[in-house]
Amino acid sequence: MAARMKHAALALALWTGAFAGACGSATPPPETAADQTDFDGESSPGAEETAAAKGAKPAGESASSEGAGAEGHGHDGPAKSTPVQATKLAADLKKIGINLKKIPPLEKLPLAQKKKVMPLLQRSLGLDNCQGCHAEGDMKKETRDMKIAREMWRHFVVPLRSEDGGPLFCDSCHAGDEHVLNRKDKEALQEFMDAEYVGKIALANNEDMECGTCHGDAMETKIIEKLWKIPK
Repeated sequence: MAARMKHAALALALWTGAFAGACGSATPPPETAADQTDFDGESSPGAEETAAAKGAKPAGESASSEGAGAEGHGHDGPAKSTPVQATKLAADLKKIGINLKKIPPLEKLPLAQKKKVMPLLQRSLGLDNCQGCHAEGDMKKETRDMKIAREMWRHFVVPLRSEDGGPLFCDSCHAGDEHVLNRKDKEALQEFMDAEYVGKIALANNEDMECGTCHGDAMETKIIEKLWKIPK
């Protein structure tokens, strides 16, 4: 079990740093780029492939995304890992009509709701603008971070709850900062993740939260690339 927890701690430390953010602003203007183009929060097919064919890095892919699934991330993260906390955005989510007891996948939200959710994602990670995930000037262009954002919503926001059964949202772990884990001391990181991510998080279906909830039965460490099928 100790070995399983060690693998889980290392892997979760890596993919958590991978999520670079979401679009929107804490107080969006009356008309945003999304409004002007009827942006639906999704992407135009083939955009990322076109960028790759030209040898360019897909727009919207941040430096933190490059280190996903690899030990050499380039920094140790914040001075102290951020504990799991109750979301401070529950009232905002309710106000825009999100059912916190049965949260749907991000892509299933109606367009009007999705546009109002995006600023909450941005606020949760402390990002300045939409380019945390989206390509500047082309909100529908597919980027790696858009894919990661959808999967994090699908695998964490939808099925996970706090230990008392309350909702978890992006700010529950990020608390206004895209980097949430200090990776310098791996033993301390293992203890932190065991206490916070296994000990303080529950599942909406009442099953036990364990390492395999995120890593699968084979304890896959490269969650983004191997389990979510999102290439670097």
